[in-house]
Amino acid sequence: MEEQKFEELAKSHPDLFQKTGDIEFSIDDGWYDIIDVLCGMLSYRLENAKSRLKYAMETPDAKFIKSIAELEKDVADALEELPTIAQVKEKFGTLRFYVHGGTAEMHNYIDFAEAMTSRTCERCGNPGKSRSGGWVKVLCNEHHRELYPEDYPEDTSGVLHRPKLVEE
Repeated sequence: MEEQKFEELAKSHPDLFQKTGDIEFSIDDGWYDIIDVLCGMLSYRLENAKSRLKYAMETPDAKFIKSIAELEKDVADALEELPTIAQVKEKFGTLRFYVHGGTAEMHNYIDFAEAMTSRTCERCGNPGKSRSGGWVKVLCNEHHRELYPEDYPEDTSGVLHRPKLVEE
């Protein structure tokens, strides 16, 4: 992932990345949106708790079910349950997003994000499919053609040939 994209993630989800520290994202840019949404889902409870606390402190006349102390505890609890990202990489054509800690719900979000990458081009983010050519990669047709031109022989006859189906 380009350094600029990583910095955008860290700026959008500061608590998650501050807790994590230095980490390398060994993936292409095509999965950026999936990872951005995932990081938002992992940080949601904390962001919500911080927002409620901020509003309560800025609006002292507002009536809340919880006291400021209870809202501060909610923020501390949410920060505590925030996972620490251990490693982010591509393996066997899909995302691997390894964390320490987190809730079962957060691990479900991670599983879903990893599954989404099995259908998303790792280069551009367009719909893709798993393809092997030595390494398993999820690529759209355009990037597959770019990386594996030998799979697309040039035809100078002008006749459009459809790919041969397995059943034929």
